[in-house]
Amino acid sequence: MLRSDGEHKENILELHDVTKSFGGINALQEVTLNIKRGAIVGLIGPNGAGKTTLFNMISGFIPMDRGEIRFNQRNIGKLYPYDRSRLGIGRTFQLPKIFTNMNVLGNVMIGALQNVHDIKKAESKAMEILKEVDLESFAHSSPGELPIASRKKLEICRALATSPSLLLLDEAISGLTPKETLEMIDLIRKLSDKGVTVLIIEHVMKFIMNVSQWLIVLHHGQKIAEGKPQEIANNEIVVNAYLGKRAAQC
Repeated sequence: MLRSDGEHKENILELHDVTKSFGGINALQEVTLNIKRGAIVGLIGPNGAGKTTLFNMISGFIPMDRGEIRFNQRNIGKLYPYDRSRLGIGRTFQLPKIFTNMNVLGNVMIGALQNVHDIKKAESKAMEILKEVDLESFAHSSPGELPIASRKKLEICRALATSPSLLLLDEAISGLTPKETLEMIDLIRKLSDKGVTVLIIEHVMKFIMNVSQWLIVLHHGQKIAEGKPQEIANNEIVVNAYLGKRAAQC
């Protein structure tokens, strides 16, 4: 799994038989998967496949009905979201959840203050992260003044300020231009190079095939395939269930 130089890497995240139902509807059914440390992994599947539900259970926003989630070899199934965040799990949301009553710098400082209990140090850390994604010029601006691409980067910055070792990105490029998409790919690769494991939900196949080293496919709450992008593109089950012939040829 992953690049050829990463085959030896240990799992940072392990899910075993994770199951969740809502009112009798099976959102996830006995999902088992392993995420290698330092990987860029894409999580794909049609709407309603259970992708965001899976993110919500990994980050602790909703409980499992049964199964096990292990992060860095630790069972985290009963931990609250803030406990999982402190352990190193960060996430973004499909629709950026930004504090509009704070400026851009303040939004990132909120994340930094989780582990840094000094305002000046939190401000310094937040500014350093903003510089890394070319948002420092907006530090004292209102988030509402930012274009969509910058708002998505801002939410990533806030997650990064918590010093995650695993970052969950939910549709990071929706609404972005081709140029902005390339910038997001570059940012994700830089994070991976720094040792951050990235798990991404995305529907844009050209993006997810380009940026991911490994793909996991959900369909009707079940994992139907996983593998390298080209393997998934040529997987008949995945093509019939989700990609379609044109997407598989991208």
